[in-house]
Amino acid sequence: MSAATKEEWKRLGIGRKIRSLREEKRIELADMAANTGVQEVLLQQIEADVVAPTVATLLNISKLLGVGVDYFFTEQMLLGDVEVVRKDERRVISAPDHKRNAPLIYSYESLAYQMAAKHMEPFLVEFSPNIPDAEAVPQSHAGEEFLFILKGDVEFISQEKRVVLREGDSLYFHSKIPHVLRAVGHGKAKAVAVLYPYEN
Repeated sequence: MSAATKEEWKRLGIGRKIRSLREEKRIELADMAANTGVQEVLLQQIEADVVAPTVATLLNISKLLGVGVDYFFTEQMLLGDVEVVRKDERRVISAPDHKRNAPLIYSYESLAYQMAAKHMEPFLVEFSPNIPDAEAVPQSHAGEEFLFILKGDVEFISQEKRVVLREGDSLYFHSKIPHVLRAVGHGKAKAVAVLYPYEN
């Protein structure tokens, strides 16, 4: 993770916001762990802004806390019907350089974080290469997910299916099923991911 990206992540204070909301709603850390499927020790690291949460983890936490994912990327919500996010205005959560035992195996950028009361969550995702099976922990969250591959090869793994997606390919699936998305082959891969985190 570059120093600039790490500084941006710290500035967003995602972990501090999670802890503040959790305490405001009087939810114990152990209860949050049980309801989100995230280990308590990992939640402690996320709240301390030591570890960045995955998209699935952030969606599950936001659902439990009763806020949208966009809450964690900005303090100001647009009340209008149109939002423009310039390239240099994206909010970036980046995977660490040292991946062993790190839950985040990809970097993601929020592409629409100011619009209030929206139903979709679009992200630009960059998948790190050469992630071994042991580190590719399946994730799940309520709703549906769409993926369009911009660059490289991305492997989708679920209990029912294992498929490699290449540039120009797309994938749509119910994200409640535990799944893994990772780059395969040489170099990183990029995709646009659109999540629709409705209640199941």
